[in-house]
Amino acid sequence: MKCESIILLFVVMAIAVMTSCRVVAQQNASMKNPLAVPTVALDKYGLFTVEDCPTTHDLLEVILHEGEYCIDRVEIFTDGMRMQSLPIREDDSIVRKVVHFLDANFDGYVDILIGPGCNREYSALILWDPNENLFVRGTNDGFSVFNGDFFYDPGHKTVYRRTSSSFAETTYTKMTWLGTDLQSEETFLIISDKSYYDSYHVTHSYTVRNYYSDEDIISTDDPTEILAPWDKWANNLFDE
Repeated sequence: MKCESIILLFVVMAIAVMTSCRVVAQQNASMKNPLAVPTVALDKYGLFTVEDCPTTHDLLEVILHEGEYCIDRVEIFTDGMRMQSLPIREDDSIVRKVVHFLDANFDGYVDILIGPGCNREYSALILWDPNENLFVRGTNDGFSVFNGDFFYDPGHKTVYRRTSSSFAETTYTKMTWLGTDLQSEETFLIISDKSYYDSYHVTHSYTVRNYYSDEDIISTDDPTEILAPWDKWANNLFDE
């Protein structure tokens, strides 16, 4: 009987240890940070685009509610619990039901982009505000919607926005964050149509010009002299 009691005691202790280990494992899992930024691979220029960002998150779930014509509400869940609900104005015309997770403002917290993030359709950027401890709508030069192709440069905490102003030139705006507003600093252009070189007084194959002052920032025939990120765009343009 004594031997059986000892064996029973060991079994009970083993079950208790297994149960405690399982509880610790569950606690560790629940302690994962839902605001952790998913890994995004940078290209050789140190940049990434929205297309490089994941559309799923281990701990965050985003549900988009569509109104009569477009998305009118975003609900964010973590571990099955609703974390927050944000309204989207109908005037913002967010129609594409695509969600990307990224650190758009380089603060180490995950942000959420709703939409394609391209030039022809609007997108909405939702930023985590660590001071308010909640998600807020980001703005772009004061506007609540984003359009244009955005290139994110974490190394310099800079964003470059690409928009085409005509078939002969392409404009790029260097932008930085002021709080939750992405603000324009400088706008440049690259002449992409060789037949328009005379009209723009371009004398070299690779030219980056200040859009407003009409001053050349870089003008060369040697593509290795073009600094990132301009070499990426210049080479793509002139290789076409």
